[in-house]
Amino acid sequence: MNIERFFPRMLVAAGLLVLLGTFRVTGEPAAPPAPGPETRPVAAGASFNGEPFAYTLQLRHTNTRHRIYDLTYPSPLKTDVANNNTVPAEYYVPINLKDGEPRRPAVVILHILNGNYELERMLCTILAESGMPAILFKLPYYDERSPVAGRNVLIRDPVLFTACMKQAVLDVRRTVDVLADRPEVDPGRIGVAGISLGAIMAGSACGAEPRLQRAALILGGGDLRRIVNEARETRTLRENLAQLPAGQRQAAEAAIDQADPLTHAAALRRLAGEGRLLMVNAAEDEVIPRDCTNRLAAAAGMQDQVVWIKGVGHYTALAGLPEILRNTVAFFARDLPPGITAPPAPSPAKEQPPMLALTAFLQQMTALLTQPPRPGRCHYLDLQADLTLKDGKTTPYRLTFVRGTNGQFSLTASPVPEAGTLAIGCGDYPWLLAKNGRLFAGRQALDPAVTVANFMDPQHLLRLQLLAGAAMALALAPDVFAQYVQVTDEPGTPGERVLGITLTHKKAKGTGRLHFRRDTLTPTTLSFTGEGVSGTVTFRMWSLNAVSSPELYHEPGSASVQEVPQQDLLRMFAAAFNFLMEKAQ
Repeated sequence: MNIERFFPRMLVAAGLLVLLGTFRVTGEPAAPPAPGPETRPVAAGASFNGEPFAYTLQLRHTNTRHRIYDLTYPSPLKTDVANNNTVPAEYYVPINLKDGEPRRPAVVILHILNGNYELERMLCTILAESGMPAILFKLPYYDERSPVAGRNVLIRDPVLFTACMKQAVLDVRRTVDVLADRPEVDPGRIGVAGISLGAIMAGSACGAEPRLQRAALILGGGDLRRIVNEARETRTLRENLAQLPAGQRQAAEAAIDQADPLTHAAALRRLAGEGRLLMVNAAEDEVIPRDCTNRLAAAAGMQDQVVWIKGVGHYTALAGLPEILRNTVAFFARDLPPGITAPPAPSPAKEQPPMLALTAFLQQMTALLTQPPRPGRCHYLDLQADLTLKDGKTTPYRLTFVRGTNGQFSLTASPVPEAGTLAIGCGDYPWLLAKNGRLFAGRQALDPAVTVANFMDPQHLLRLQLLAGAAMALALAPDVFAQYVQVTDEPGTPGERVLGITLTHKKAKGTGRLHFRRDTLTPTTLSFTGEGVSGTVTFRMWSLNAVSSPELYHEPGSASVQEVPQQDLLRMFAAAFNFLMEKAQ
C-alpha cells in the first residue's frame, strides 16, 4: 500500500460517506415546569429615559451550576409591529449566589445576524458558570418580535433594517436598566459582548450607553457601510438600498453611519484606555474585512492589542471557539469582587484506562463519519497532516470537513492527486469548485429519491463501510484487539494526557503518541512512525455536535459560476469517491 497516496484519499473518501443514509435522533426529556412569573416595577428615576416600566421574570431551568430565567420587558421604542415592542430575553445566573455577598458584574450579550443563538447561549452559560450573570435578548424583528413576513424582511427592507439598528441600541439601554435593578448585579460593572453583527451593535451601544463599563467585540469591525456594500450576506440589502429614492437612501445611509462603531470611537477609546475593551477577530475574515477591524482598532487606540485567531475566517472561526470563549470570560472576570468564586464543577469521573481512552477516541471518529449531528448542530473536523517518507521528503496535507443535518456538508482537501484542492459541499444545493476555479452549482432540482449512492461503485462503498465497521468493533470490544495494540499512559505537559500506542499486527507495525486535552479528551496531535513513514497529524478542530451555521455549507465565491442539474453534481461526487478508493488500494 502506498501510504503517501492512501492517507489523503481515504480522508476524502471517508468524508464523502456522509452523503449516505439517514439516522434517527431522539430528543431530550422535557424539563419540569417552572414556578410562576414574578413582575418587578422599575421607577422612572432608575431608567435611562426617565420612564417607569416593569419586567417579568420566570424560572425556566436549573442545573448544578446556573439557572436560566425568561425575561420580558417593554422596548423603549414603539413600532407598528405590536409584538416587536416587547423584548424577550434569557437571563443566566450563577447557582451559588448568597445573601450579603458583594454584587457581581453582569454582561449583555448581542447575537449574530443569523440569530440561531447557539453561540450566545454558550457564552452566557460559561459566564454564569464562571460567576457572572449574563443576559441575551433578541434583537428587533427576530422570532417572537418578527412581523408576519418573518425576520428576513430586514434584509429586503433597508428602511426597516436601519430602524432595527436604532431600536437595538435603545433595547440595550433598557436591558442595562433591568440589570441595574437586579439585587445580584453591581450596576457600576455592567458590560456588553457581541459576535459579528452583535459586535457591531455592541460597539455602537457603548457610545449611547455610558453605564457600559466593559465591552468585548468578537468578529466585528468598523466602516459599516463598506461591510454592507461588500459582504455576501448583505447583497439583497444593498441591492434594495440602491433602489430607494435618493432622499430615503441618504437617510438610510445616515442611519447606517450612526450605527457604525467608528462613529462612537470616543467611547471605545475611553474603554480601551482603561483596559476595558477586547477585540477578537479572525485573521482571514471574509465578511468583516481585516481593514475594517484595523480601522476600528486604530480609532479606539488599541491597534496592537487585537486578538487574532490565525488560519480561520468568519464562519470557520468556530475552530477557534475555545480560545474565544476563554479570552472573553477571563476579560469580564477581572471585575469579579475578591472572594467571589465560580460555582463548583461536578467531580470528574475516574479517568479511563488507556485502552478505553483510545476506544473513546475511535468511537468519536466513527460517529463523526457515520452518524448525523443533533438538529441544528454540526460535526466539525479540521486537521493538518505532515507526512515524511523514506526519501526524507515531507508533504503537508490539509482537510476541513463539516457535517450538518439534512444532507448538509462541506469538504475541502489539499493536495489531492490530479485535482490539487478538492472543494465540494451541499447547503441549499450541492456545489463543486473545479481545479480551474469554476464553480458548479446544482440549483436545478432532481428527484429527491436519487442520491450520490446511486452512482457509487458498490464494491468501494462496501470497503469503506467495512473500515468503519472495524473501527466500531475496536471501540465496542477493545480486548479482542489487545494482542495487536498496546496502549499505555506516557508523560505529558500539564493539562494533557498522552497515550503511547504500539501496533504489532503482521500487516501493520509501528508506534504513535496521541495527545489529548485531559479535561475533555479532545485530540490535539497524533505523531506516528512505521514501515518507512512518519508524520504528525494536528487536530486544529475536532468537535461533535458543535454550534452550526448555514453559512458553513455555502459554496465559496467564484467569478465563474455554472448552474448544472443536481444529478450531474452527484455523479461528480461519486466519480471522485470511486477514483480515490481505487487509488487507495
